[in-house]
Amino acid sequence: MRALIIVIASMVGVSQLGQTMVWNTIAPITYQRSVARNSQMDETARGLFISKNADAVRVKVLDAKTDEAVSPSKEFTSDDRLKVVIESNFESYAYVVNVETIKKTETRYLLYPNPLTVNNRIKPEEQLKLSVSFDKTAATEGLQVIVSHDRIEYLDAAVNAKCSESENRCLLDARVASLVASIVGDGVSRESKTAGVFPRQSDKNQNKSGLTSRDIILAPGKDKDEKETYVAIPLKEGGDGRLKSKQVIVFEVRLKHV
Repeated sequence: MRALIIVIASMVGVSQLGQTMVWNTIAPITYQRSVARNSQMDETARGLFISKNADAVRVKVLDAKTDEAVSPSKEFTSDDRLKVVIESNFESYAYVVNVETIKKTETRYLLYPNPLTVNNRIKPEEQLKLSVSFDKTAATEGLQVIVSHDRIEYLDAAVNAKCSESENRCLLDARVASLVASIVGDGVSRESKTAGVFPRQSDKNQNKSGLTSRDIILAPGKDKDEKETYVAIPLKEGGDGRLKSKQVIVFEVRLKHV
């Protein structure tokens, strides 16, 4: 994977992380959401998100020029400007990690939170928007998203460690990188050319992170609209669908550009 570039909208200047993407964090936006008829009985990921009968997240990719939703599995070019929108129906903390692989050497960077955006708390009925653009180097970019019930102390500490304010990202040391790999079940990073939104699962036999990823279900939007993806904790085996302390929801957003 190539490196990234991250920019914070409220700050002046451009913070360079690499050569592939530009990320721009936009302040959360409160919105009103209509509840679909019979959504209280709907146990799909979308139904659980709307009814709030379980903890859930909605992910969308927007064309920044038109503000219209596009499929994340589509192939993009350097001319495209996107917004990745992440919404949670419960109060949580979001972390975004990128794995950069150069000549089989793997390096992990914390992209969010970062030196310019320390507060990574997501409140219900707010949107976290990340602006994305690409350079001319073809690649499939993977962004591993960790949504946690609690703050993850060693990732919060990383914001005050090996960070570059000019690049606006934080290098994870070997210990923390290993812990993150355990959370996402990625002891050996697997580069994939497949684009879209995908679930990740921690390796229960080798997980040393102190956190456990919950089983999740994914579903497209209304009428099987692939331009948005819902991620939810399923209601099963008497569970209440709620994220508990020391538990996380983990998924990956992969964007391919040619």
